[in-house]
Amino acid sequence: MRAAGARSDRGERPWWWDAVCYQVDVGTFADADGDGVGDFEGLRGRLGYLELLGVDAVVLAGAAGLDPSAQDFAALLAEARGSGMRVMLALDVDPARDDPAAVLEPWLANGVDGFHLAPREDPTGAVESVLAEYPDRVVIGAGSWHLSFNLDLAIAGFAAEPLRKVITGALATPGRRTAWAMASRDTQRSRDAAALTPVRSMALVQLALPGAVCLRHGEELGLPGTERIPMPWEGEKPPFGFSEASGDWSSIPADWAAFTVEAQLEDEQSTLSLYRHALETRISHPAFTGDEVEWFGAPEDCFAFRRVGSDLICALNTSAAPVPLPPGEVLLSSRPVEGDELPPGTAAWLV
Repeated sequence: MRAAGARSDRGERPWWWDAVCYQVDVGTFADADGDGVGDFEGLRGRLGYLELLGVDAVVLAGAAGLDPSAQDFAALLAEARGSGMRVMLALDVDPARDDPAAVLEPWLANGVDGFHLAPREDPTGAVESVLAEYPDRVVIGAGSWHLSFNLDLAIAGFAAEPLRKVITGALATPGRRTAWAMASRDTQRSRDAAALTPVRSMALVQLALPGAVCLRHGEELGLPGTERIPMPWEGEKPPFGFSEASGDWSSIPADWAAFTVEAQLEDEQSTLSLYRHALETRISHPAFTGDEVEWFGAPEDCFAFRRVGSDLICALNTSAAPVPLPPGEVLLSSRPVEGDELPPGTAAWLV
């Protein structure tokens, strides 16, 4: 079991510096009481999966109407902490209309480790004044919070030069630690090899960068990111272990049987296995240090960067043809790599 704050052993940095923050929509993650809606108990029953995945913080979305003093939340918080994970909350707090103290303090008083806030501006300083009473709590949001939430990788598309500009711009902002987000923004309800190619490649780019990472539940399975569809856990038909409730589960595509957690855990070539290997390598390999990147020359529609102060190189090929790999040993690749060429649509880590 990983102790809470295990990442801070690289120097004296705080636990959130390179954290993997996993956003869970509580209502669509896991249903424990059989009413067809996800709940804290359902999430608590799946914490072992998040520990296996390598998550540092669980960010609860869709919890705004729930009771922070409830026993099931206290049990969730205690079990998550015992597994080495923090618990944060995603909230839509607007200081121009809401009273931030009324919204945030009940959760803070009951032990939540921080927030992902949206809208993300605090022109009156109202949110900041509430958090001043809890200096050990963490905030993700745009601007001058602990972690600056950045979706630009998703917006840039799968093209090397726009992605390079996004990365350079984000890392050039002084005083900010980036939290990179890459959840799919399409509306596609099914996945095939072609659709997964950029998803898998961008996962390695995202996880190679200095900073924290924000994942959305189901992202590690390669599922589309825009629709809040119940998490597919196991079995051959909807709702794939999400709930024991009977009813109409037609909102869940039947062909997701191949994308369940159960199916992908048993497949070493699956997207889930790629994420697991990447997250484990990211925390355990000594090459994942350095807060800046330097760029190498690369063929058109490709890039390669190195984490400054380490031997880690991340190479990406968004062209339609194979290109030469940078020199080094391949640690991990989004698609199989043979010989000394990086296939089209592929990312690789090398040392």
